[in-house]
Amino acid sequence: MVRWSTLVESASFDQLGTLDASDISDHANLLAERRLRPRDLYRRWEEQQWSADAVRLDRDRDTFQTRLPRTLRRQLEATISTFIVGEYTGLDLLAPVQLGAPDEEDLIFLGTQVADEARHARLMFRVGHEVLGYDPDPTIMLRQAWELAEQEHRDLALLEGEIMRASVANPRDYEKWLRCVTLFHLVTEGVLAVSGQRSIVRALGKTDLLPGIRSAFAAMCRDESRHISFGLHALRTGIREGHADAIYDVLERAMPLALVLTDRLQPTSAFLAADSHEARAATQTGVDSFLRGMRWIGADPAFTRHVVDRARVVAPERLEGRHVREHTGRVAAPIERNPS
Repeated sequence: MVRWSTLVESASFDQLGTLDASDISDHANLLAERRLRPRDLYRRWEEQQWSADAVRLDRDRDTFQTRLPRTLRRQLEATISTFIVGEYTGLDLLAPVQLGAPDEEDLIFLGTQVADEARHARLMFRVGHEVLGYDPDPTIMLRQAWELAEQEHRDLALLEGEIMRASVANPRDYEKWLRCVTLFHLVTEGVLAVSGQRSIVRALGKTDLLPGIRSAFAAMCRDESRHISFGLHALRTGIREGHADAIYDVLERAMPLALVLTDRLQPTSAFLAADSHEARAATQTGVDSFLRGMRWIGADPAFTRHVVDRARVVAPERLEGRHVREHTGRVAAPIERNPS
């Protein structure tokens, strides 16, 4: 286990941009290990504010347009475009999670997450317009970004809508709320978003390219660390209280899509990384994040292996069994559970 450090916890926005990429990338895992309650995560939110409008992007715009090879520019654009859609979607769909919050402490923390998602969406609209050259109208920009979305992203978006609508229709249904948290905090943020943010932070960590984007994604990583820790706390409680099946149903449907998408971050990360060690760190898939999250919420190890196997069926040439061996000590084996 990596030693806990207060560097990321107490850093200002400007300082975040100068920290070692591994400190930023490891922060979500280290925070999750501490198993903090919502009130503790709220206190961190008060101390870790930053402004999306204060991020300087002028140098990034010039670099992106004139210094980056065309292939790398396209890869970065595809990755950033997923965050343009994803951060806006996060803001748009968080209301059902708030509405169904089971107690007051949960609701208060979720209020901070709404503020974070608004800040992230504002930042990504700025990056889309000022760096990528997209239309400044958010409605048009979202359509432009959506055109670059992978089919798995589109499938996840449809699943998000289905699960969130079910919770809105019955906001006091605790299992429906847990299903929302599973998709929003464990799948979308805990694997998909944090893997994308880490890949950019690590890849840019030892270069002088795109300093505004690097600092902004480092700050987003720290914000996501709080969100993920909240989700792990909620799902750990849900499993302990006997609601594992509702959580597992969402994971079985959504996680294979997310794991395939995170694996596609590899080309951009490897291209940018300054040395072979950094390249290996930058190109890891989301399998590691998923395995840690499942361990932290107390999930059944056999079900965890089953989900990874389903992802391997979707993209067998991409997802390797070594990730499962490293975390569970054995090769993944499928189990018979709700086959489809």
